[in-house]
Amino acid sequence: MSWLPKIKNPFKKEEPAPAEGAGMAMPPGMPALPPEIANDPKMKGMMGTFFRKWKDPAFLKQLRVLAGHMQKEGVDLKDMKAVQAWLEKNKERVEKGAFEEEAQKPGVTVVKTGPEIGRNEPCPCGSGKKFKKCHGA
Repeated sequence: MSWLPKIKNPFKKEEPAPAEGAGMAMPPGMPALPPEIANDPKMKGMMGTFFRKWKDPAFLKQLRVLAGHMQKEGVDLKDMKAVQAWLEKNKERVEKGAFEEEAQKPGVTVVKTGPEIGRNEPCPCGSGKKFKKCHGA
């Protein structure tokens, strides 16, 4: 049975090799870090903190609130330098937790003006078909 050890185990999962120079293991589904962030020790600490908290619903809610305030003030969220400048400008308020979630606007109420059309009634467009075969499809 010398051939048996040569066969690979089909049930064994092979882990991909970590990217060289990345310096930090990324969670599944996250893109690789740019080299300027991957090699900066301060940013490694910040990214590590983020990756430890990124599934916490309270943390994600706080990020959404901050992003909403940034958008309201006209900050382009895709521009990292603009986001960092806004965070530096509002650092004290962020640390105090002064940003609160804004109240949601109530939904629009729809009021029907005409009678409700049944699916087996003639279509109101005048085609002569039943509503379910014409505009109800």
